[in-house]
Amino acid sequence: MKKYPVLLIALLFCSSSLSAQYQKATEAQKKEITGKIMQVSDEMNTMQCDFTQVKELSFLDDKITSEGKMYYKKTNKIRWEYTKPHQYVFSMDGQNIHIKQGDKATAMPANQSKLFKEISNVMVGGVSGAGLVDSPDFDTQFLVGNTDYKIVLTPRKKEVKDIFSSIQLFVSKDNRIRSVELIEQSGDKMTITLKNVQLNVTINDAIFSQ
Repeated sequence: MKKYPVLLIALLFCSSSLSAQYQKATEAQKKEITGKIMQVSDEMNTMQCDFTQVKELSFLDDKITSEGKMYYKKTNKIRWEYTKPHQYVFSMDGQNIHIKQGDKATAMPANQSKLFKEISNVMVGGVSGAGLVDSPDFDTQFLVGNTDYKIVLTPRKKEVKDIFSSIQLFVSKDNRIRSVELIEQSGDKMTITLKNVQLNVTINDAIFSQ
């Protein structure tokens, strides 16, 4: 019986430690974090990196891991190129959305579908932070950790809200987004982690329309 109080104290300590990983930001901290993210975004003309995507399905214990490369250029140009375990490309050249799977390729105007337009905005914003952390289309909660910031975005727009219950950005202390968590209404979760990031390198525009 004497073991129970000790176990209870240990459990409480673990719970408090986990909850203490992130603390709610003050209004001054929110303003500072947003300002620094926007400054980094303004200075970032291009970015390319590797990424790892982990998909957790609510009805499966296993995780599905994919890898690929990401290319970004200002004026809403982005390319997510999956290389493992399957080849798949989602890209946007600023006007059109391009999807390629195997030998099959399709293209459509970005404004043709509200859903695709909003998803594109989320994918661009998830890389740069611009258009998400300061957007009236989301309820935003800022949390401060020891080594990073966590920004929880709850969608207001129906097109996004119908798919995602929340979008969580993890921002390193140098104010760059290092990973994005997309929490779906179904309970599924997708985590994209950016690696080997290169900023302001030369990227050919043609890559966004292929």
